[in-house]
Amino acid sequence: MSKFYMIPNTKELNKFTENIILPLEDYSIGFSRYFCVREIKDICKTREVSIIINKLLHKNDIENIKTILKNLKNVKYFFISDLGLINLIEKEKIILYQNHIISNYDSINYYKELGMNNIVLSNELTIEELKEIRTNTTSELFLFLINHNDLMYSKRKLISSFNDYKGTTYQKTNTIIEKVSKKELIINEEQSGTLIFDSHIYSANEVIDELEDFNLIINFSHMTEEETRTILNHYKNQNLSEHIETENYFLHNKIGYKVGE
Repeated sequence: MSKFYMIPNTKELNKFTENIILPLEDYSIGFSRYFCVREIKDICKTREVSIIINKLLHKNDIENIKTILKNLKNVKYFFISDLGLINLIEKEKIILYQNHIISNYDSINYYKELGMNNIVLSNELTIEELKEIRTNTTSELFLFLINHNDLMYSKRKLISSFNDYKGTTYQKTNTIIEKVSKKELIINEEQSGTLIFDSHIYSANEVIDELEDFNLIINFSHMTEEETRTILNHYKNQNLSEHIETENYFLHNKIGYKVGE
């Protein structure tokens, strides 16, 4: 049976009944809410907590993170993007989270040889590819079940730079229409860089019965109160799309080229 994890979009955590993943303040990016070390330590007293560290790191970040890790001994898992952290964290506590990168079983099996058994899969995979990976690996696989898909992350402050160049006053969060696909995208600039998200909510719920061997993540970041409430009521249901507008393009349309292949 699937195990569920939730990334909250508020600090009112009681509504999130599954295992929670908390974005670490100053060391994660792309989320609605961030949690400092003190908050995480307090929450760990009553709940199972994992944290996510997905910011592009600099050398001076590592010394700070060493201190942080000493204060977070009770954290269940660390979702990490930067491979420089693998020598600082017990490997059984590492969940490798490299957006767009891990998309085939050869990569997963290679990481297993290196001692990393927990992997977050790319969201650009079809259900057939997901099942093929599951058949050919013995690793613990994590998958975003419901999410505003992260399409791009840049260390640069793109909106601020555009405003400076053009003399405009765009806000740090904006939507644009991509010219080719005509899709609406969310551009969100933070202190650590800029991300672009699909404005539509991705959901793989229609095949949830085929994902029983996966650990499923629900990321509530950038969702409204109504969307959050609806998903909390129906996140285990195959018919979620009858209650809230979702899209699942990648679930059924194979991408010809993927990073990491």
